[in-house]
Amino acid sequence: MYTARNVVEMRWDNVVDYLNHISEPNKFQNDIKSMKCESELMSRLLTNQQVTQFLSLWLSKLYDKKETRKERKNLETSMFYKTEGNKEFQSKNYNTSLKLYTKSAIYAPSGSLDLPVAIANRSASLFYLERWQDCIKDIELAIKLGYPEKSRGKLYLRIVECYLKLNNKILAARIISELNNSSQYDMTNEQRERLQKMNEIKLQSLSTIDEINDVNHTCNVVNVTESPSQPKLKRLKSGENPNFRSASASIEVKYALAKGRYVVANRNIKKGETLFVEDAFTFVLVNNNQDNTHCHNCCKSNLDIPVPCTECVETVFCNMSCWDEACLSHHRWICPASQMGLLRQIGITHLALKLLCMCATTTNIEKFNDVQQLVTNFNKLAPADVISYGITAVMLTLYLSKYTDFFKDINLKECLASKFSNDEFNIKCDLATENDKLLYVSSLLLRHVLQLICNGHAITKINVTSDDHENKLLIEEQIRIATAIYPSASMMNHSCDPNIINSFLDQTLVVKAIQDIKEGEEVLHCYGVDFRRMSKADRQEILESQYCFTCNCKACTMPEYENFMKRFTALKCPECSGPLLLCDEHDPPMLCSDCGATVFELTYIYKAKQAQVYAKNYFKEAEYYIREGNLEDAVVELKKCLSLRKSVLYKYHEDIITTLDLMAKLYVSIDQRLPAIYHLEHTIVAIEERYGSCSIELCNELNKITDICITYLQVESNTASKFYKNILKKTRRYLNNAQQILDIVYGPWHEIYNEIETKMAILFNILQNFNV
Repeated sequence: MYTARNVVEMRWDNVVDYLNHISEPNKFQNDIKSMKCESELMSRLLTNQQVTQFLSLWLSKLYDKKETRKERKNLETSMFYKTEGNKEFQSKNYNTSLKLYTKSAIYAPSGSLDLPVAIANRSASLFYLERWQDCIKDIELAIKLGYPEKSRGKLYLRIVECYLKLNNKILAARIISELNNSSQYDMTNEQRERLQKMNEIKLQSLSTIDEINDVNHTCNVVNVTESPSQPKLKRLKSGENPNFRSASASIEVKYALAKGRYVVANRNIKKGETLFVEDAFTFVLVNNNQDNTHCHNCCKSNLDIPVPCTECVETVFCNMSCWDEACLSHHRWICPASQMGLLRQIGITHLALKLLCMCATTTNIEKFNDVQQLVTNFNKLAPADVISYGITAVMLTLYLSKYTDFFKDINLKECLASKFSNDEFNIKCDLATENDKLLYVSSLLLRHVLQLICNGHAITKINVTSDDHENKLLIEEQIRIATAIYPSASMMNHSCDPNIINSFLDQTLVVKAIQDIKEGEEVLHCYGVDFRRMSKADRQEILESQYCFTCNCKACTMPEYENFMKRFTALKCPECSGPLLLCDEHDPPMLCSDCGATVFELTYIYKAKQAQVYAKNYFKEAEYYIREGNLEDAVVELKKCLSLRKSVLYKYHEDIITTLDLMAKLYVSIDQRLPAIYHLEHTIVAIEERYGSCSIELCNELNKITDICITYLQVESNTASKFYKNILKKTRRYLNNAQQILDIVYGPWHEIYNEIETKMAILFNILQNFNV
């Protein structure tokens, strides 16, 4: 029996397990098999008093506890960060003070002066960082949030200085005139002297009587027009398909009973052609954006001066427009859940809640219906899982009813039921009573949860970082930024070896062909289980459990794909040096997948394993020397390690690549760039073999080696040597290859693009003196 105390201490997954246990699970699961739609299950759950009473109690305890949560608006926390920010500002550590003032703003209680003061303080850090436009925006935000009127004089002075730095004398002069004509602002003698000097600058810089009169005519602070942070996307080459939103005219949707809706090419498509440019219908950030790096409304990244929500600490926006838009469309109903700590516990169902809110407020009826018609696999998923999702839908419905104004703000008939263009997808409910409304909303929530499981897209990016602890030159990992819904792109079926690739510009999905696709061929997307990254058994298990189908793509049926992943952990064939794989999972014989030779000799296998042990010891010795700062001895040990590994391991074995990568890092550290380049050239071939010729992994490796090449070309004095000229040729080839990958697969908005262009410009200047 659960008491009130331990109910509140239960995590959401424990709540679901408990309710599943007490709600006659066996009988329930059998009944689900005969249910035709979501509302039948939700009707059963909503009328189960054990379920609703327990959920109501859990929510009430969670709500009561929100004032004691660590992650909440708190004056003491806000003041702490403000004080620390002031210390760093006085020490002229402006980047650090910027971060601390942002934290002060995030934790400032709603309605307090601490929020506008923190933003105003942040503007001072931005000023000294010479970020004039950002400084002006922060001042305008501080004023909008209620910065004390009497104290605004110093902020207006700061704006004037920013406009003068930006060489916008007209706008600077307007504010100076306002300050000259007003006595409402408290200003120190020093500030008055600065104003007088600025006034003299104004009179000197304005050349005509008309300009001076124009200044005196208008005295309002003018908003700065934001310069776009990213290049605009190119239009779809073939034009947009009028019958397939956000898709190219070169593709279309078809239907077959065996596979449902799918996408095919209606003309020949060239490698690199853009097939979709689609904005997310909605998204949620993974881990609730704990580092405040992305806007909750548009997914814009790298926010170091976010606009915080005034009620919860977990939500930030890139500007006031996004804040206003989010509040109108969804955040007013989701913010209390954030304050309660609910969103951190419910995973992907957070997106289902946001999706419901977006559907209720959207005016785009066509996109609304695109979302509602996405498949749910209601009758294919495991009944126990469906019940768990149903319990979550009940909880979210009770949350909306008890802790938000959703049911007061939204007329369900007008805002939801009337938008359905096909009654087949509408929930059968007349909405005459409060119970009907709860049933309707909970049924939609369950539908959205189920849709997300098989239609959610991960907004990702490749993160490239150095890791001194692991002693790697660079570590690449694909990180998930958010989960989103793209109704049009969701029409593509899966292949473990897809012919398209996704990339993202904030929340916008860009889909490009990475192969030539012939007219009539299917356009195939990978649902996160690429054959280059996962074994067939693992892929099949995930696809069956989450997407309810058995994959029969060529990567799952053709023999040449069967042992692809094993190649990179294989021994070297004594006959042809190809990958030697175990025929059985544990015991000899071993078979070469290149030449077909069979190795029965236990002696060979034993020697290979012994060599691996010795090589590992050499690698550990190298790591020890690196920690001690003895890089030359570390190189000596790694040479021994590499020699052993090459003698017994397949040339693309991951241990060989790790060794080459570390050796390249060490050679760079001791200013021996030629051997560093030599070692990375071997990793490039292996990376291409593993991830493909159009992979971002290959592009990153090319970017890495060209960093070293460009530095070598700039510092090397013997420019007449054959080595120098050889590196010139290679650098040009590598840069062209990297740019080609970015052009084909991604676009000029990708993070690496500017780096490649900068290096190309440097190389162009160097090549002026050579006939290469």
